[in-house]
Amino acid sequence: MRQIFSKGRTETLDINGLYAHLPSFDSERLTSELQEPWERESQRKQPNILHLIFKFYGCKFLPICVLYSIVEITIHSFQPLFLGRLISYFAEGQTSVSKESAYLYAMGVVLCSLVTSLLFHPFMFYMFDVGTKIRIACAGLIYRQCLRAAINASEGLGAVAISVMSIDLTQFDLSFYFLHDLWKGPVEACIFGYIMYRQVGWTALIGIAFIVLLIPLQAWAAQAAAKYRSRSSEQRDKRVQLMQEIIDAMQVIKMYAWEQCFVKLVEAVRQSEVKAIRGSMSIYAALQCTNMISKVSLFLSLVAYVYTGDVVTAQKVFVLSSYYSLLNDSLLHFWPLAITTWAQTVVSARRVLQFLQQTQQPRRKSAYDNPAFELEDKPKQQLQPVAPTVRCSHISASWQKSTPRSMQLSNISFELQPAQLVGIVGAVGAGKSSLLHVLLGELPLLQGQLQLTGKLSYAPQQPWIFQGSIRDNIVFVERYDEWRYRAVLQACQLQRDLLLWPQGDATMLGERGINLSGGQKARISLARAVYREADIYLFDDPLAAVDAQVGKLLMEQCLQRFLAGKLRILVTHHVQLLQTADQLLLLEAGQLSQQGSYAELQHLLLKHAAPEAAAARLSLQAERHSKRESLSAQLSAAAEQEQLHEAQLQESQAQGAVSWATYSAYFQALGAAGFTSALLVLALFVLARACQALMDIFISRWATFEEQQLHDSERTRRRMLIWYTLLLLGTLALYLLRTFGFFMLCLRISLRLHNLLFAGIIRARMRFFNENPSGRVLNRFASDIENVDVALPQALMDSLQFLVDVIAVLIIVAIANYWLLIPAAIMALLMFLCRSYYIGASRSLKRIESLTRSPVYSHTNQTFNGLTTIRALQATQQLEQTFHAHQNLNTSALFLYTSANRAFSFWTDLICGLYILAVTFSFLVVNQHFSSGDVGLAITQSITLVIMCQWGMRQTAEMENKMTSVERILEYAQTPSEAALETTKQLQLCEHWPESGHMRFQELRMRYTPEQDYILRGLSFELQPTEKVGIVGRTGAGKSSIIQAIFRLAVNEGLIEIDGQNIAHLGLQQLRSHISIIPQDPVLFSGSLRFNLDPLQQRTDEQIWQALQAVKLQQYVSSLAGGLDCQFQDGNGPFSIGQKQLVCLARAIVRGNRIIIMDEATANVDADTDQLIQQTMRTTFAHCTVLTIAHRLHTVMDYDRILVMDAGQIVEFGAPHQLLQNPLGALLKLVNQNDNSTVQYLKRIAADSALKKIKEVQED
Repeated sequence: MRQIFSKGRTETLDINGLYAHLPSFDSERLTSELQEPWERESQRKQPNILHLIFKFYGCKFLPICVLYSIVEITIHSFQPLFLGRLISYFAEGQTSVSKESAYLYAMGVVLCSLVTSLLFHPFMFYMFDVGTKIRIACAGLIYRQCLRAAINASEGLGAVAISVMSIDLTQFDLSFYFLHDLWKGPVEACIFGYIMYRQVGWTALIGIAFIVLLIPLQAWAAQAAAKYRSRSSEQRDKRVQLMQEIIDAMQVIKMYAWEQCFVKLVEAVRQSEVKAIRGSMSIYAALQCTNMISKVSLFLSLVAYVYTGDVVTAQKVFVLSSYYSLLNDSLLHFWPLAITTWAQTVVSARRVLQFLQQTQQPRRKSAYDNPAFELEDKPKQQLQPVAPTVRCSHISASWQKSTPRSMQLSNISFELQPAQLVGIVGAVGAGKSSLLHVLLGELPLLQGQLQLTGKLSYAPQQPWIFQGSIRDNIVFVERYDEWRYRAVLQACQLQRDLLLWPQGDATMLGERGINLSGGQKARISLARAVYREADIYLFDDPLAAVDAQVGKLLMEQCLQRFLAGKLRILVTHHVQLLQTADQLLLLEAGQLSQQGSYAELQHLLLKHAAPEAAAARLSLQAERHSKRESLSAQLSAAAEQEQLHEAQLQESQAQGAVSWATYSAYFQALGAAGFTSALLVLALFVLARACQALMDIFISRWATFEEQQLHDSERTRRRMLIWYTLLLLGTLALYLLRTFGFFMLCLRISLRLHNLLFAGIIRARMRFFNENPSGRVLNRFASDIENVDVALPQALMDSLQFLVDVIAVLIIVAIANYWLLIPAAIMALLMFLCRSYYIGASRSLKRIESLTRSPVYSHTNQTFNGLTTIRALQATQQLEQTFHAHQNLNTSALFLYTSANRAFSFWTDLICGLYILAVTFSFLVVNQHFSSGDVGLAITQSITLVIMCQWGMRQTAEMENKMTSVERILEYAQTPSEAALETTKQLQLCEHWPESGHMRFQELRMRYTPEQDYILRGLSFELQPTEKVGIVGRTGAGKSSIIQAIFRLAVNEGLIEIDGQNIAHLGLQQLRSHISIIPQDPVLFSGSLRFNLDPLQQRTDEQIWQALQAVKLQQYVSSLAGGLDCQFQDGNGPFSIGQKQLVCLARAIVRGNRIIIMDEATANVDADTDQLIQQTMRTTFAHCTVLTIAHRLHTVMDYDRILVMDAGQIVEFGAPHQLLQNPLGALLKLVNQNDNSTVQYLKRIAADSALKKIKEVQED
């Protein structure tokens, strides 16, 4: 540790300086050791995590706890006796204690303090060892449960898993420190009671009886604390889960102008959480006053002692005071603290158990049969070639009733043979994806038999991209094969993309692939599935993101040529791609309607095909954007991709001490009125401690007066009792006022900081969310807010109490012997030097520990996002190893941080022990007369100082470490924000703006930051009221960047006017709330269908039903339980993806805006749904100005005009039929990329539309 301290004092430690974790702390090893005991425990009628822990680990730590308790109780029993005999030496006229005996008693007092310190820290470090290992093992079990969670049970579990790992499991780190305190207090009460009875008589038992009478109150407090802890945990989970939804859908929230709506939602949950925290804080505040109980006990014993006619002596007073002080700590401080801590641990253990008992994904047994899933368990010499087949016999499947999903399959039978290409088609909601989930073993069978033999590979409908390089995402957990890898890149049409990426396939990707377009993500996901050497390949509509030309190449070069000889099952809405398929399965309403070849089913497939003659997937653009990227411009520059990667992969580490600005900002959160309250509370701290010091001095003087018999005994005693009573009552009142006041102020600050953090996040620019993984942001709202809510106020309280206690003790000791100021000054200097060495290293290690904790949560969150893919590709073992690696790195940082704490505390206690030595022997060495009261007062206060320093110095460091959470919160709270939400009062707009929907763009330039190149370069065009305009162009042309510019999600230059009003002068709330966006990928939130359609509650139920009727969902919603109140959980409900898209369309209808922007909302829907959306656009939105980002030409060929873009500039802009007459035109070139029949079909649409418009003009 000396090297760590020396380096930490002069420079900032970083992750590279961490030592490798100890083998005994290895995450995989600890998890595996606990796995089998957990499986046995889970079979019990009432499983219990604490029962498992004590059964498995108890033999390792319980004997040590008992042995340490025996030694500590023995030392505590003898030290007051040594002190009493030493004080007797200074009593007036005593002859029973010689000077030699006094030296021996003094040595006994000092040794008891030193031995206690020497044993305490190794014991605490051992208990850290135990608690940390238990936490690591439980975290490993939780992650394994994450990997096994059933898909229908995994909704919303990501945030819960992070909450359990970040808060509940860390309770195990703390609770084992106080395990021995659960029994030490009662045992000490019995032993000390017997000793005090022998020393003083029955009056001593009165004080003990008073302490014991308070025990039921402690039990009630523990029970109440557990109740409030459970409530706050529930509300915290809701808040974190809500925050995860908000972060994932932030761009949609901004474009819908729903910030204030979600602010209210978060505030409501936060208020409920704070209410529960306030209850637990009140209990903790009351328990903080228990250090006065020893004073009350001493008072009651002295009253009884005085009224029995006995003489109060310094020896008896300070022996009683020492024992009561020890009992006060063990029985009324550490015992209730242990009870409260373990009550919280019981709650946390229940939550851990609840998570571990979530529905698990069963292995294929009985109804399922796939030997390939058992291959890894067999020796290689036993492996036999497996003929890949799929045989379904009368299978019916449904998601569990406990979930909101209602999709099911009924009585399906079919058989597939090796080397076949099989297509699965059907309308939206027919059950295509559900059938694949059955084959994957994700969707439970209700009846029937499924036989699937062969190794599986799978590409999901929504691509899963994890944090890593391009190559990592493709190769994933398979062994790298250069030839196969290059062949897969070519087959999946990724070679051209590699040339554009800054570092080729070594280019790093952020979480969810935010620096990729949707099409690139789809092809990488496809490449991952194809690279895996398998027998059966399942593809869930991977071609939906590519244009006709790329789709054709993928079909020919990848699915037909590269995977020739494999069984390939392809789900798609684009049946024209299946003309070469060996067999087609047509699903309708969860049933297998027809099966056969393309030729046999061609007449039935027409209604599932696109409206075009050739039914081609008529994309202009090879890319489909993700939930965020579909609404934001692609990052055209390679340097931008690299910049995003660097920003996301590395979280900044603050350096140096926590600045005074951070402390200032913390207390400034109180506001001006709160500052006055803070000064008042500080004054109460000083007054309360001053009164307590006066009590100590008063009792010392009283004992001296009694021994010297300076006054009339009876009269003096009554006067003394009256003054002592007044001081006691005043001190109690001040302690209660200052403690409750302090915690209420801290809670007020915590509430304010959370609001500042959320305000900083909800108002942050979209670039912030592209640069920061959700796990990193959630860490601020989980563990950092938890620290500010609970841990920081406690550390601040203890630190402030420690400061005033040290000052008071030094003053009291100086009053007894002013020469003791010299060793006090030396002690203070040594303490300062130790702290200067310690705090730099501790601060850096704490920050490193926080940084290494975030990847654990991010990895867990990413795992939930790709759970089906991970299991389908049998990658659970590799993902688990990555999780263990993250845990091991965090353990290394935590181990060093704790070791630094223990080393610092040891040296602190040693310095305090030397101070006790100086104080104790100074009275024997200095040739001066001292009263027994002064000697007892000085020594007892010095011994108290040791306990203070053990706790106080550690808490001051803990305070600074917890202030790093405030630092991290303020960092995000001060994130650069967007423009103002509200329009300035000087700008007057009509009530119904915009009335016509006229839009004008003049010299529009757009970029994400002032340092980057322009993505849009001088666009100038105009949209007339009610005009329908399509925007087309190749990948990176800047089409979606126009959406960014309209919603002011990036840096705009130039002019955009809506109804003659420059949008740069408008508040974002007013601008965005008057424009409706229909995104490509539907975004829904937890809550009712009504909330998802109208979260601002601005429309009536009748208006909502009319919108649902317009999108043909009224009948389906009416059939659901609850109707408009049917619930979505984590954005998932009783709707297919296509139906969710219709919900988003209904949302736009409900909003009733004059301007509609559509970012190709038909990528994941069938032809019928596509036609419904297009019909709605032409009828319901006939009075609106519509701007469509077109990926399918047929969707915009009948529009009024089409704008063709390339490289951020306008290439063509005019009526479709007119543009097609230009033989060199850009639109014609795009149309001619399709086959001849499709070209003719598209031209006919444009011509018919032009003719229709001419007739309309003539009629007018």
